[in-house]
Amino acid sequence: MQQDNRLYLLVARKLAGEATDEELRDLQELMGADFDKEYLYEMLSAYWKREPDALSADDDNAQEVFNRIIRSAVHTQEGIPEAQIQQEYDTPALFIPVQRKSWKQWMYAAAAVIIGGALWMYAIPEKHTAGLNEPVGQQVSEVRSQKGSRSTLILPDGSKVWLNADSRLTYHNSFNNSKREVELEGEAFFDVVKDASRPFIVHTSGIDVKVLGTSFNVKSYPGDGTIEATLIRGMIEVVRKNNPSAPKTILRPHEKLVFNKELSTGSRPAIAGNGRGKRTYAAERDIAIAALPKGKADSLISETSWRYNKLIFEGDTFRQLADKLERWYDVKISIRDEKLLHYRFKGIFENETIQQALLALQLTNHFRYKINDNEIEIFK
Repeated sequence: MQQDNRLYLLVARKLAGEATDEELRDLQELMGADFDKEYLYEMLSAYWKREPDALSADDDNAQEVFNRIIRSAVHTQEGIPEAQIQQEYDTPALFIPVQRKSWKQWMYAAAAVIIGGALWMYAIPEKHTAGLNEPVGQQVSEVRSQKGSRSTLILPDGSKVWLNADSRLTYHNSFNNSKREVELEGEAFFDVVKDASRPFIVHTSGIDVKVLGTSFNVKSYPGDGTIEATLIRGMIEVVRKNNPSAPKTILRPHEKLVFNKELSTGSRPAIAGNGRGKRTYAAERDIAIAALPKGKADSLISETSWRYNKLIFEGDTFRQLADKLERWYDVKISIRDEKLLHYRFKGIFENETIQQALLALQLTNHFRYKINDNEIEIFK
């Protein structure tokens, strides 16, 4: 309770622009040690932007303020009278009724409203019967994140998943038995609960990622020429689908693996990098490993910044960037001049509209555009 109160005060001081360097370091340490605190931070940050007068950097009763935020958000989303929420939320643990919602359930319900303003939603999996190519009698749970939005969910084992735009995650009802397996199409960040007896496996179209307990990002969009796995903490093992008997590739913290779909031949991985953390890739092999920049927060690394509502691009071609913008803003972008495909861009988008983003891109490369609803034409 006291630590959450400290987190609230640090977040409030940061958003108010009053935090000292030492307080900013303390905040980073608190969030880095616990993903629940990162989630709490995202909720408070989003609420601050919507209701800047509701929070105070000097509030001595921070936990109660946060409780009020949750009760207000759940009241908005579920139509439950705040008096009932107050009664259920404040009931002593010894007298908790069977149907009472837990702190985390209230928190996630609130997050659907609070973080919804930042295009985040807490997802509830849809269930359906397995298809023709799946085990008979199996029930499949599926979560989809549409273009222009992102989702979070908790798997049956307690592992957390952040799902990026235009992505789909599925798992069977046997997930929590002898092993934990999910299928991913799109991009997701995983914070996996450690369980040595039940490995956690992420299946994609070209590679399988096996872990015991760790935090990592996987990007596997059908239209992309590559599949990426980025490790933040722990260790992961990567296996090619087309050659599962080949030597496995092991990733260590702050390493990124790039699997080239077109060059997939089952060859051994090429270790990329120059010893100083600079990203370089060996294009002649189907798998390359690169070191991520050291000392950078997850929110400033292009591979994981999307979790913090930041779109970072580093030398992307116009087509590559257009694909990201289509998913980020739920638009369709047509590039009418082939010469524009060779343009490259570097930058960060966070709160910009699509029009503001295009105007910013025009400052670095010459092009014109026309917007018609959600369709955009780019030309010289």
